[in-house]
Amino acid sequence: MSVGSKLKKLRLDGKKTLKEQSEIFGVSLNSVYRWEHGLTTPKKAILKKMAEYYGVPFEWLRMESDWEYNSEHNLDFGRDGISDDCSEEQLLKKFRKLSIASRYKILGYIERLYIENLDRSGYE
Repeated sequence: MSVGSKLKKLRLDGKKTLKEQSEIFGVSLNSVYRWEHGLTTPKKAILKKMAEYYGVPFEWLRMESDWEYNSEHNLDFGRDGISDDCSEEQLLKKFRKLSIASRYKILGYIERLYIENLDRSGYE
């Protein structure tokens, strides 16, 4: 899923219009349209605001992948067939089949979740 597709999905799931989205993030209506249609990409600062506003990880929002992000903050691997009852061995086999770039993206995402959990628990 492209960054633009994710932005559009988040906007529609949040029941926001293009105009409302542009007002929330202080950008032009044309900018939101161009992002959602893959003509341009928002600057990093705006993507961070969007991730915070919609409650999704910044790393997930900015990377292109087949993963869906649902409201329970779980990644849905869809066609990969990963479910809650996958064994560690099954997960490792699937992980090893990924490209190096995809592995680093996953590890970065996991690291971010770990840090967020530490922040919530009060550890420094």
